[in-house]
Amino acid sequence: MTVESGPVQTAEAQPTPDFAATLASLEETVHRLESGQLGLEDSVVLFQRGMELARRAQAQLQDAQQKVSILLGSEETPVPMISDEEP
Repeated sequence: MTVESGPVQTAEAQPTPDFAATLASLEETVHRLESGQLGLEDSVVLFQRGMELARRAQAQLQDAQQKVSILLGSEETPVPMISDEEP
């Protein structure tokens, strides 16, 4: 029995995940790194992946902030969200 797979997608052909998916991937990566169950080489590869995810999340946040600024107009600045939780 042979298993046929679909065409291999390049990174450019894959849709960019939304912020929630990026954040979930980053959290999972951090959890795996903190588990202490990986060897050095695997940890380095996973750390690199985490850095890429962090950069993607930062870019997504900046993009969203820019869109909000445009929607509010150039004279207003976005008001930071206030959390119900105490620091």
